[in-house]
Amino acid sequence: MKDDPTALVDPTDSPRYALGLGLGWLAAAGFAVVYALAAELVGLTFGLPIIGLIGGWIIGTAVAYGGWGEHEHLPHRGLRIGALSLAVEGWLLGLILSYILSQALIPQASTPLADRLSLGGFFDYFLSLDFARFLHLLALPAATFMAWRAAK
Repeated sequence: MKDDPTALVDPTDSPRYALGLGLGWLAAAGFAVVYALAAELVGLTFGLPIIGLIGGWIIGTAVAYGGWGEHEHLPHRGLRIGALSLAVEGWLLGLILSYILSQALIPQASTPLADRLSLGGFFDYFLSLDFARFLHLLALPAATFMAWRAAK
């Protein structure tokens, strides 16, 4: 019965946390790169909440698959919280990468990239986005909600 991938896992069994969170972290890193490229390079600002939904779903699914594999199981709160945390981390990393890309793509900049990158510059970048800031902020709950739901 243990070899049957469709068998219900005993609720007292623990998921494989390290593998689940490791796969989730890889998914979060991929989400961050896609998010940054979509925000700055491609210019899909209005699509950022959709990218957040898809990224959160991929993160949650990766965490659940790493934790349980193909076995049916009951939802596990620890893995869900881990997936939610990884979605926040992926969103924040994506926002930071967006800032770095925005500075790297300044045409004919007279200062080196390292001089243009600063914590104050990041906050100036984010706070000066106006409507795009709202879309960035809307992508965060979209990603976390989907990560929570997908990490069953």
